[in-house]
Amino acid sequence: MNADEQRRLWDERYSHPNHVYGYRPNDFLVSAEVMLRRGSRVLVIGDGEGRNGVWLAQKGHRVTTVDLSEVGAAKARALAAEREVELDIQVADLGDWVRTPAAQGPWDGIVSIFVHMEPELRRPVADALTQQLAPQGRLIMEAYTPAQPSLGSGGPKEESVLLTRQKVIEDWTGLDLDVRMVERRIFEGMAHQGLSSVLQVLGQRRRG
Repeated sequence: MNADEQRRLWDERYSHPNHVYGYRPNDFLVSAEVMLRRGSRVLVIGDGEGRNGVWLAQKGHRVTTVDLSEVGAAKARALAAEREVELDIQVADLGDWVRTPAAQGPWDGIVSIFVHMEPELRRPVADALTQQLAPQGRLIMEAYTPAQPSLGSGGPKEESVLLTRQKVIEDWTGLDLDVRMVERRIFEGMAHQGLSSVLQVLGQRRRG
């Protein structure tokens, strides 16, 4: 699926009057946010309707979000206004955006919550963002594993975009990584509901 097809898919999905993935931040992000210093410069990729970026801004971080969908971005702007926080919202194809001046770091934190990309996009994005991560900067990621489709509780079904520990290690070669496979119950809006198989990833830029 090319970028235009992806954009149409997500625009249609986000056209629902409610937030498809809910209004609350991701549970794993909430637990991991303590690793970021107050006022950190944080990049949230694939933030869609803005639930995670807005929450991070409410915690006092300087947040930039990137998403392909203008429909999702409009809902993120509205949520940020409602919560009275500032959010730098970039509408762009992530593969192109990471090579623009807007992507320049240093980022104190990079957040990726249920962002599933094909390998030919995922690895270049990971490499580019690693270079923009601040010394001792943090990666916070949660994604579905190949076991997820059998559980039927949300997420993509294409195995190529589902993550394993080995894929994460191969993608984020410049980071020290803690990668854990977890089964947990997720309740995020209409789209993520029930027992789920996920990878939870914490990464840190290597010294030197």
